[in-house]
Amino acid sequence: MKGKHDVIVVGAGPAGASVARRVAESGFDVLVIERKREIGHPIQCGELVPAIEEFSKILPKAERAKRLFDLPQWVISNNSSRVMVCSSSKKIYEFKFNSNIIDRSRFDKLLVMNATKAGAELWTSCNVIGARNGGKEVLVKKEAKTLRIETDVLVAADGPSSKMTRDVGLGSNDPRNLGVTIEYLMGGVEVDPDIVEVYFGNEYAPGGYAWIIPKGEGIANVGLGIRTPFSEKGVSVKEYLKRFIDKHPIASRNLRKGAILSTIGGLVPLGGPLQRTYSDNVIVVGDAAGQVMPTNGGGIPIAVICGDIGGEAIVSKLKGGSSLVLYEKVWRKEVGKELDRGLKIRKIMDIAMQSDRITEEVYGIFGGRVIESALHGRLPMPLSVAYKTVVRLSRSLKAPS
Repeated sequence: MKGKHDVIVVGAGPAGASVARRVAESGFDVLVIERKREIGHPIQCGELVPAIEEFSKILPKAERAKRLFDLPQWVISNNSSRVMVCSSSKKIYEFKFNSNIIDRSRFDKLLVMNATKAGAELWTSCNVIGARNGGKEVLVKKEAKTLRIETDVLVAADGPSSKMTRDVGLGSNDPRNLGVTIEYLMGGVEVDPDIVEVYFGNEYAPGGYAWIIPKGEGIANVGLGIRTPFSEKGVSVKEYLKRFIDKHPIASRNLRKGAILSTIGGLVPLGGPLQRTYSDNVIVVGDAAGQVMPTNGGGIPIAVICGDIGGEAIVSKLKGGSSLVLYEKVWRKEVGKELDRGLKIRKIMDIAMQSDRITEEVYGIFGGRVIESALHGRLPMPLSVAYKTVVRLSRSLKAPS
């Protein structure tokens, strides 16, 4: 067991595994430390990723996405080509969007397998107690022993409540901007396998939205995400999901007879990226860095892309090249504009979601285009126009819905 590694990656999710694979491919000594016993389990994800042809519209500067998301069929559960959006007033909007519904457990295992095939070492069931000396040392609890391990580069990929980022002084995600999610894997549901369903409305998903993501053969991921500042006092996220399944006039028709096969939950950072995601010998990636689309909570594509970029920057540093500032420069160039714009859109949406009446007025003015565009991380009008319109509506419609 070594006491020193070129790179230590804390967290074996899509971001961490992507960094590890990229660095190990260049022949460097990489250790990946994961607290879970099994890679990819429990699943904490809706399991939807855009099909390759959609990336040019969502993340047009991230050309590497086409290579990184050329997925083998064995990790894909289903394909869908449409999205149906139901507004708070139960109006239906539908648009084309090609998606791969992945098996997240298999997807994560694939990424880690690629990293270990390239030479990375993997420790599971290990808890990283903390980072010291600016990230040059980590304390790890492994098999009831506490180990001190040195590294040239530390990768913080330990999720939205990252301890590593705090330990090395790079801050953390603002708890006020964390979405709370819950999801059931349900069997025996009657849903169209070609349609992803999205539902808005403060009665069922305040500050967020509910979803039905079909996995095929009568199985679907049914869940929702909420933001506590928008929620009813004393109502839990689980109660909101039960309300959605039992009482939503449209969704409940196809869900009431379904069986709950498993339950998952988690936190999603919706406040945009950390102000700085690197230091002399540390990079922060994925949820830990806030690299999640603030409009829809989508994090898998950006995590993999930023992980790949992070691996390239680390290789350059270890070969005596540029500092890790390269990582921040490149990821901001490839996906930063979309994340920044997504945060601005989310703040506009926050004003609208204070009241279902306001959101319905927005739909009435701009039509279903506004929903489709927001879920893609853009708006069908200048941000300044959208902001002024929503502020004006919120002032004129002060009465609660």
